[in-house]
Amino acid sequence: MGNSNSEIFSGTVEYYTKYRIAYPADLLEMILDFCRAEGKGRLLDLGCGTGQLAIPLSSHFQHVIGIDISNDMIREAKAVSLAEGANNTRFFAMESEKIGQGMGSFNCVVCGNAFHWMDRELVLEKAYEILQPAGKMVILAGGSVWTGQQDWQKETVSVIKKWLGDERRAGKSTYSGKKRGHEDFIRESKFYLENKGDYRFTHVWKLDDLIGYLYSTSFCKRGLFGDNLSDFEGDLRKRLLHLNPKGIFEETVEITYFFLSK
Repeated sequence: MGNSNSEIFSGTVEYYTKYRIAYPADLLEMILDFCRAEGKGRLLDLGCGTGQLAIPLSSHFQHVIGIDISNDMIREAKAVSLAEGANNTRFFAMESEKIGQGMGSFNCVVCGNAFHWMDRELVLEKAYEILQPAGKMVILAGGSVWTGQQDWQKETVSVIKKWLGDERRAGKSTYSGKKRGHEDFIRESKFYLENKGDYRFTHVWKLDDLIGYLYSTSFCKRGLFGDNLSDFEGDLRKRLLHLNPKGIFEETVEITYFFLSK
């Protein structure tokens, strides 16, 4: 990871809320069953974004806190939670590395597809400390169009590289990937990895929605293109419509889940 500041996703929030794929209800049920959520207890969502986990899970806990390094994401999470009547949620702009016992204890800590941006060793250590004795932690990780193997995904990455260079961008810097996987850090932590698996489902993109999703990412946000934005988008539309004139693209989404116990 080239940088880890709050600017990585700047300018993406409106696209993030509208175009990011929601977590499927079945996966949320798996999380709730594992956390033994029964309408009570406290939930902490790390790197919460605009509340994709915190808000749909909120009705199964007494109190929910979501934190994210981005002020924009937190403002949007507050607005979404208000609109959806998730009145037991609170959102704060802070780094996940700074959680601590001053926040009180939690029954469950969750982290969506954001763990790779964090100091994973430190976050696992601190999450362990603030969980109650029977507490649980859930980490989700998913791929992106950047690593996809379908023709339309490869074509999309080819166009992005044409306009932004071969290295995958991460805001103003580049994303170098991770040499060590989440499981390596979990194995070295105090946690017990109770279950790991892959949840797969099919999502069908319309071209406009796919472009909106790309603008929600750190590697393809609009601000990276400068004066070339309209040329990039025109190029992408032309090449994807050549693959499918109907502008419909099917993706097999794979979310890896890690269920951790103390």
